[in-house]
Amino acid sequence: MTNILEPQTISWLIGVCIVFITTIIQGLPIKYKPWSWIFNQIGKAINNEVLNEVNDIKNTVKELQQDMEDGKEENEKEKALNARRRILRFADECKLNIRHSEEYFNNILEDIDFYKDYCDLHPKFENEKAVIAISIIEKIYKKAYETNNFL
Repeated sequence: MTNILEPQTISWLIGVCIVFITTIIQGLPIKYKPWSWIFNQIGKAINNEVLNEVNDIKNTVKELQQDMEDGKEENEKEKALNARRRILRFADECKLNIRHSEEYFNNILEDIDFYKDYCDLHPKFENEKAVIAISIIEKIYKKAYETNNFL
């Protein structure tokens, strides 16, 4: 008589049982889903190279963002230094009794606003260098405005 349960049949029955039990577990409201895990592992194996490249790209983007932030901060500092230079030069010209147009005053006043804002946001930035120059400019502007004595 032939044995019904040959090794191939037993292997096949075990496989069917595993698939059946796994499918039932997948449908249960539990945290671990065996089919999801299996397909996730297969997906990771197939896409491993792509995932590594994506991670490399993410790291490169983070580095570029940091470089941009550093560059932006350096650019803002340079703008503040340039504004301070223009303020100091303008104050020197005023002390030499050089007259200026109202537009030129307005331009310097914009520099002063930017400079003051930058100094407020960056307390470690040396801003004492232009305080007197700013007060001179504001005093002369006020007088020129009141008397309409612009160039």
